[in-house]
Amino acid sequence: MKSGALLNNDPDWEYQSFDFTASAACVCAPAIMWITEMVDRGELLAPRNSISSYHDVLTAGAFFVPLTIAVMLFVVNGWIYAGHRIHVAMGAYLLGVIVFDHVGRTRPLHFVFAGAFFVVGAFLEAVRDDDVPNWSPRKWMLMAPILPGWILLARWNRVKQQAWRAGGILLPFAALGLLAWAGGGWIGERWLFFAEWIALSVLVLNYLRDARNHAHKNAGLPMA
Repeated sequence: MKSGALLNNDPDWEYQSFDFTASAACVCAPAIMWITEMVDRGELLAPRNSISSYHDVLTAGAFFVPLTIAVMLFVVNGWIYAGHRIHVAMGAYLLGVIVFDHVGRTRPLHFVFAGAFFVVGAFLEAVRDDDVPNWSPRKWMLMAPILPGWILLARWNRVKQQAWRAGGILLPFAALGLLAWAGGGWIGERWLFFAEWIALSVLVLNYLRDARNHAHKNAGLPMA
C-alpha cells in the first residue's frame, strides 16, 4: 500500500496538527533569532538588518532549526499532496537560503533563492490544488529555477485573480523599502528584517488557510 493510501485510511491521522505546529515555528523564527541574540549577549538589542544576517548568531540553532523545520514543512506537504507539489520547490528555495550565505561569494545565490521563495510564494494559489500540472515532486524540483517565469507566463489569468493575495507578501518590501529610502535612520537600517518577517507571516497565513480547506482525500494521487 502506498504511503498516501495508508494515511488516508488512518482515521486518527492528524496531519494538520503538523501543519500548524511547523508553521508557527516559521512565523516565530525571526523573533527566536532576535531574542536569542539578546539572551546570548545579555543586553537589549535592536534587530539586525535582515533575517539572513542572523546566520552567525552565537546559538546557531536559533537560525538553522526554525528554517530547517520550514523546509521540512514545505517538502513533506508537497510530497504527500498532489495538489501541493509546488511546496516541494518552495522547500528547495528556502534550503538554498540556508545553505548559501548572504555574504561573500555565495551572496548572489542567496538572494536568488530568497527572491524566488517570496515571489513564488506570492503566487502559490496560481499553481495549487485543482489547477496543478500533473508533475512528480522530482519534476517540481527540476522546474524550481524557472518557476517564477513559468507562473507569470503560463498562469497569467490566475496570477491576476490572486494579485490581492500576492500583494500582501510583496508589498512590505516596496512599502518599507520606500520608507527606509525616504526616512533613513533606525528603520532605514532594519527595513528588510521587518519586510521579510511580515511577508513570511502572510505567506504562512495563506498556507494555513489553505491547509484548513483542502481535503486529505487528495493525498497520494498518482504522480507523473
